[in-house]
Amino acid sequence: MIVAPSYEEITQRNIGVVTEDEQAGIRALRVAVAGCGALGAPTAHFLARLGVGELRLADPEEFEPSNINRQFGAYVDTVGVNKAEAVARELVRINPEVEVRTFVDGVTEECLGAFLDGADVVVDGLDFFSLEIELRLHEEACRRGQWVYAGQGVVEISTMTCFDPARPALADMVCEQGSPSVAKAVASFFPVLPRTATPELLERAISGELPSVPSDVSGAAFGGAFLVEDILRTAIRHWPPHAVAPDVYVFNQEELWVRRWDAGRRDWTAL
Repeated sequence: MIVAPSYEEITQRNIGVVTEDEQAGIRALRVAVAGCGALGAPTAHFLARLGVGELRLADPEEFEPSNINRQFGAYVDTVGVNKAEAVARELVRINPEVEVRTFVDGVTEECLGAFLDGADVVVDGLDFFSLEIELRLHEEACRRGQWVYAGQGVVEISTMTCFDPARPALADMVCEQGSPSVAKAVASFFPVLPRTATPELLERAISGELPSVPSDVSGAAFGGAFLVEDILRTAIRHWPPHAVAPDVYVFNQEELWVRRWDAGRRDWTAL
């Protein structure tokens, strides 16, 4: 019989990076993660290792073989398994004290209230092809006064931003003439495009002809780590985030540079 180590034993190496009071705050955090793919799953993974007390995971999809190259929880033996359920099983292996709730139908109108109720932080791990439900998620989180942390990653470019409920920005970033637009979303989240993003590739992705875009494990890991760092920075330490939407924080993992895009000035700002 395996005896699980205590919470204090699991998180002891955090102390010194965070204070004991900050660790207590982390333990009390309730985080709602919408989407358990390349961004949401590693974010939940890192949060569980950090010692977060409650995680809510929402995703209607099942793991596919093509997910194994980058998504936490994707293994040969979880192909065909609901992503939220598969990730939840891994998280309790990491931190037995974390409370994990799964929403296997994804973020729907029917479960949106239960998914967000009492959450301290919301993570938007939805992709460009789910803009309508993404807009609804942000609208409801904004109404409840909840910050939403979001990011995207393609090839070597990862971007991240935070949505302040006092200044909602998602609709302006992803809507064209009042309707969701993948093209507008790409332009807003990627002020600089990945090197392989040819006009032809973008056209196919925007039109729906291309079901997925190239991504690998480094982008997923960097994206999750950046979001967790900003959650720690803002929700626990009460420091300002690296970027507040519509501005975005941009990381090029091949050239190893970071910049912040000022959407109002349409120019880069110093970090």
